[in-house]
Order: sequence, then structure tokens, then C-alpha cells
Amino acid sequence: MVRWLLSAALISCAALHVAACNPSNVVDDLGTLGGPTSMGLGINASGNVCGGSYLTSADPHLGGLHAFRWVDGIGMVDVGVLQSVNISEAQGINAGAQLVGGSFVSIGGDSIPHAFRANATLTMTDLGTLGGDYSYAWDINDQGTITGEAANKAGDVHAFIWTASGMRDIGTLGGSTSLGRAINETGQIAGESAISQANAIRAFRFTDGAGMANLGTLSGGSYSSAYDINNAGQVVGESDSGPIIKNDFRLKGFPLFGKHAFLWTDGTGMKDLGHLGGGTSLATAISNNGVVVGRSTVTNGDVHAFRWSQTEGIVDLNSVIPSSSGWILQEAWDVNDKGQITGFGLHNGAQHAFRYNPPGVLTNSPRK
Repeated sequence: MVRWLLSAALISCAALHVAACNPSNVVDDLGTLGGPTSMGLGINASGNVCGGSYLTSADPHLGGLHAFRWVDGIGMVDVGVLQSVNISEAQGINAGAQLVGGSFVSIGGDSIPHAFRANATLTMTDLGTLGGDYSYAWDINDQGTITGEAANKAGDVHAFIWTASGMRDIGTLGGSTSLGRAINETGQIAGESAISQANAIRAFRFTDGAGMANLGTLSGGSYSSAYDINNAGQVVGESDSGPIIKNDFRLKGFPLFGKHAFLWTDGTGMKDLGHLGGGTSLATAISNNGVVVGRSTVTNGDVHAFRWSQTEGIVDLNSVIPSSSGWILQEAWDVNDKGQITGFGLHNGAQHAFRYNPPGVLTNSPRK
């Protein structure tokens, strides 16, 4: 089942500087393709962003959702779709500005997603399936190797690795389903898999020759899922750690349980990264220097974007931008080694895709 992240952003190109701070934190508004909403889902080493945007404000759902590529000095460019079905979304972008994601195609009268790759000139290629009718690409590394999920002839959805030789099933942890969400430069893949026919889900790391390794859960948990992997093989995602306790019933000083962001490292295992006070969190990406980003509930139940590092711990990304900026950064979906982050949030009450630039990062984004 596709996990479409139909979030939002109004069209504009603005940047917001931290007052009286030099150098400054800057939040770039990435605009849209003509509709009211967009979301940033992937960012490469150069700060190029990919994601999805609605095309029209009149009726955004009927108007369509298209994958985009956003580049400094150029802005947002429509990637298009594989067929006449007007829905696509880009999840990953590599150093060569190649994109991957999903685009709906028409099969037997039904509209079904197929994994695609778009090259530097935005020519789209259907990556096919594992013998079934469905596929979706989640990530691409700088060598052009892709991972995602696809249906096989039996109708089961399995994680795949795609190279110039085609699509290969990388199996499961024993259950009937799996998906690959991220791939690093050595070809390791992180994702989730059912571990039994009852479909209990665990995070995995796949390495060619060694296969899938079950990464376990946080203490007390029964579920985990991996969202990203860096070149050191560190994995991030979410794991439950017991029942969720709602804010109305929690006691001061009593720990909140539920799904928490984790960092998994060889030899150390799974580390709970905590939350922003609301009891739940999800780590969506990790850079090669160990910076983690994601989303977390805060004490009033709202969702805020976070950044985590070994030195600062978990930090609300809204705390490092000016309170007068008009932004509430809700979800962070990717981070590069310069510390640039993409995601989406509320800007003056409307949802916008953003790129956050930390102090000292020079950009050529359109501003006003």
C-alpha cells in the first residue's frame, strides 16, 4: 500500500532570516506547481529537493499531483507522469539529480502506482514490477541503484533492489511482505519486513551476501520500521516501546510510551532518541555525519519537525528559527551532510514545503 504523504504548500518564494544573527538560519519556501500544496521529501548533497505538488487551486485533487525537482536559482520544475493518470510523487534524489518515486498507470481499468526513475533531463522510465501489478521506488544512491517495493506474481509486496540489470527481489524476514525505504552508497538497504505470516513488522538492514538482518525493537516493543540508512550503516526509524499514554492521563515525571524515533548502530543496537514532550516521534533521515531529522508530537499534541545529534540531543526545529518568521515546521523528511533539511510546515497558517539552511550554508534560492 502506497504511503502517500499528501501534505501542503502555497506558491511563493521567500526566505526568512534569523534576526540579529550572522550567519543566520534560513527557511526557503519552495513554492508549488500551481496548486495550493506541496511537500519536500528528498534532498541531495547540493541542496536540490524533490517531492510532490498539486497543480491547481480550483480542485487540487482532480487537478492532479506531480513529482517535482527544485533547484537553487531555478525553482520548482514539474517532472510529469508515466501515463495519462495525473498522479506522481518523487521520494529520492541523488547527486546526479536523478529522481525516483511512484507514478500511477492504467492497468485493466484500474490506476495503480509504478516505480519510476527520472534522469537529469527529467525523462521518466517505468521500472516495472516483480511480476505483479504494483511497484513504488523509495530511494536512489549516487550509483543509480534504487530500492523500493513491488508486487510479485503471487500478489505479495517485497522489497527490491534495481540496477541496470533490472529489478531483484531481496526477500523478507520470514513473513509475506517487505519494503526497502533507503539505500546507501555501498548498496545496503534499510526498510521493514513482516517476520511471520501474522505480519508482525520489524526494521531490517540488508547487505548483499548477508541478506536481511532483523534490527529488533526498543525495550518493551513489538514493532519497528526503518526509514533511512547512512554510509556508515547507521539506521533510523521508529519503534514502539509499550502502550501510548494520552496527555490527559499522564502523571508528571511518568514516561510516555508509544512509537519513538530510534538510531541503530552496529555493536550498540537500537537507541531511543526520545520525543518533544508529546510521547511519539519518528526519525525519517540520517546524514553521514550522524544528524537525524524527523517529526515528533509536542505537549499539546501538535506535530513538529526535529533535529537530533549526539551533542545537542533532540531539538524542536522551530526553536532555531525566529518566532516572528511565520513558520511552524511540522515534518522533516530528509537531511544532507551540510545540514540542509527538507519537509513541510505551516507558513502563516498555510502548509508549505521548505528547505532549512543552517548557519554558514550559502544558497542561491529565490528570495523576497
